Amino acid sequence: MRWLRIGFAACVLAVSGCGDDSGGPGDGFDATDVGDGGDRADLADVEDAPADPGDVEAVEEAESIDDAVDADAEADAEGDGGTGWSVEVMSGRLPTPLGSITAVAAPAPWGVVYVFGGVNGPPPTNVVDTIVMYNPDVDSVETVGVRLPHRLFLTAAVWVGSGAYLFGGFADTALTDAILRFDADMNDVATMTATLPEPIARAGVAASGTDVFVLGGNTGGFAPSGFVTAITRYDTMGDTAAAVSATLPSGRASRIGAVACNGRVLFFGGWGAAGKSDEIIEYHPGTDAVETLATHMPTALDGGALACDGTRVLLLGGESDTVTLDEIVVFDTTDDSIEVGPVTLPTPRRGLAAVWMDGAAYVFGGQQGTGLTDEILRVTPPP
Repeated sequence: MRWLRIGFAACVLAVSGCGDDSGGPGDGFDATDVGDGGDRADLADVEDAPADPGDVEAVEEAESIDDAVDADAEADAEGDGGTGWSVEVMSGRLPTPLGSITAVAAPAPWGVVYVFGGVNGPPPTNVVDTIVMYNPDVDSVETVGVRLPHRLFLTAAVWVGSGAYLFGGFADTALTDAILRFDADMNDVATMTATLPEPIARAGVAASGTDVFVLGGNTGGFAPSGFVTAITRYDTMGDTAAAVSATLPSGRASRIGAVACNGRVLFFGGWGAAGKSDEIIEYHPGTDAVETLATHMPTALDGGALACDGTRVLLLGGESDTVTLDEIVVFDTTDDSIEVGPVTLPTPRRGLAAVWMDGAAYVFGGQQGTGLTDEILRVTPPP
């Protein structure tokens, strides 16, 4: 079990003291999925690569073995080893294996999670326009009757007021600058009048009050290129969007994205012209300033998912330049310390989505090797 500490405080989630992680970020080196530090086609990635009959067969094969490994994975995941953590594979599943998805938690009185778009095989032929609703209280899944206005993946979403706002992404094969709003009360999707300054995908978004900040992204194709430094402020009350003066230290796209946690807007890792990043960037809306934190992620990473429990950010899964990870990294916003948690996801995965709700992080879908999963996980850390 890996246990890594970076930062300036003692361990906050110690099990039997703090061990040293002198090993690498995971096992299972995949020679077909090595980053080269620049723009590249990720041919092993069914979320990003164009359709190929061999890839589709790989997806189907991976789906066929899911049931065979479920029992072992669930048994391994549920044991917390006395750490106070638990990782559970829920009975509810997505309607189809999905990757490159985005999810938002709709707080009370809704108390559900919405999962938007994604791919169920290599794009562009396997992009979906569905909205899936998951109810954690009863572990149930249903596909919402309304659809997105176009098939969409690698978009970014955040909940504000009574609805979810979606920013950019790939609409079928083309990047879009559209801002969509899903109204949970009306069960309706509207295309807002305002648009992003340019069509982008793989941006990070975080809300601060009624403002949403869209950080970074890319303007290139499925294999990221055209990395963006801009930060766009979207005013949900006035339906206006404009770039702020501050910019990211360098252009970067991220399938990890951004999160608002404990009054802070944080952007984790991502992928730029120099390769994947281990940086944690903070944007300060009050002063329109960007800061690169002294604390770095344990591994340069992209493709994970974020959930905030109020003071801690959980970073789940993702991919380095060489491997897909099963780790759960914990960043404490109270002291900027970071550590790799004492439990792991049942399998390494990337292109997943996560939300925080009712004392746990719920994790949806993602890519495992060359196949996608329909799993929903519940990750519960100690208080």
